[in-house]
Amino acid sequence: MAFVRPLPINNLVSVRSLELQVSNYVTKSKARVRADKNTSRDEFQRVLNLARASLAVTGFKSSKANLNGIVVELITNSDHQYEFWKNNWWTVETDLLPHARMYSVRDVNGIEPSAYYFPPTNTSVFVNTEYYGQCKSWALGMAAAILEKRFNTLSIHGASAMYRGKGVVIVAPTGTGKTTQSFKIFLSDEGKICGDDWVYVKFPENPNERPSEPLIARQPEKSLYMRSETQKDFEWLRPIFDRSLNENVVTKKEDCDHTEGEEMCKLTGKKCVFNDGFGWCYYAFGNTRSLVMREDLQGPEKVVQEVPVNLVVLLRRDDRSPAEVRLDSNQAIEILKNGEYQVLPGAGPKEMWGRMAFESWYNPYLLEPDDARQEFFFRSMFEKWGVPCVILNTGVEGVEETHKRIVSALDSVGRS
Repeated sequence: MAFVRPLPINNLVSVRSLELQVSNYVTKSKARVRADKNTSRDEFQRVLNLARASLAVTGFKSSKANLNGIVVELITNSDHQYEFWKNNWWTVETDLLPHARMYSVRDVNGIEPSAYYFPPTNTSVFVNTEYYGQCKSWALGMAAAILEKRFNTLSIHGASAMYRGKGVVIVAPTGTGKTTQSFKIFLSDEGKICGDDWVYVKFPENPNERPSEPLIARQPEKSLYMRSETQKDFEWLRPIFDRSLNENVVTKKEDCDHTEGEEMCKLTGKKCVFNDGFGWCYYAFGNTRSLVMREDLQGPEKVVQEVPVNLVVLLRRDDRSPAEVRLDSNQAIEILKNGEYQVLPGAGPKEMWGRMAFESWYNPYLLEPDDARQEFFFRSMFEKWGVPCVILNTGVEGVEETHKRIVSALDSVGRS
């Protein structure tokens, strides 16, 4: 039986009866805010002093998370950030010293919503923004900087799943379907889910060591921070989202982006859920999120903490590229390093939504990007370990067709 969390009273929304409610927090900033990933010492100290002064007035909570052995501490006066953080990560003993520290502070006067990072101390400050997605991604980025430099570990913005004992890592920009495709594998009889957003791949300390075992991809999160628009394709997710923690769910029909006429939905071609008697919609806004315990989906037997890296799948979404291209190492690295993608709602500033942009390695979370190290890791993966790589275009084929291509590629791994 799935665990049902107690819901904070101030965030409850009723529907149909007083007995059915949803935990939903609406943030003022519904996407990533302005970020300075290499803040000067003086500017960072100024912002940190203002944040600490606010915390001294409001009080704060703190929690330490274990991200693949790296301890990241959150210090915040936002109940929303704290609640999502505690349910997202595996927490550790309070007496352990953190490797990195994050402040997330609301009610700071004189500063627009923004985020700051100071690399020398692995410390970040979020000011006047409670959007959890950016907070989560920077926690991953701070841990990534330490793991890459000190522990020979590649961080990948990608989903991971296992099918018939073989592991696949799906690397793609936000919104191209990596969560959907990892779910398709997970829902198959012989599939399991690992993570939908991030994996760490540890390489041997001796770079000249000949591979005797496959590389292993490990995910650091105990929950999935899902784009809840996924529920449009998997209707059975609705009751699971209903009992999960949610962020920015639309609770009024007039706030929906996709209404058609009086009663219809443009996205589904079906009757609008508000007209069907429901009090909220999970795909009315493109950046609604649900924080779901992986075991709540299909039970603990369908969840794994790590997968072997047997296949890498890149995804893109356009109307001009072939449905499938098998890539050699140089082609794969060129595509990854270039990182061309279309900015979707929630993946950047609103004025950029719908435009083409570039994000090296399809990884917006890297706070201390090092192209040479990224290329070294990926090239080792493709050449030394012989991991095949394929790029699929979700803009010219549907979900099922893309899934079949991934399964076929996995089945062919290891064949002579």
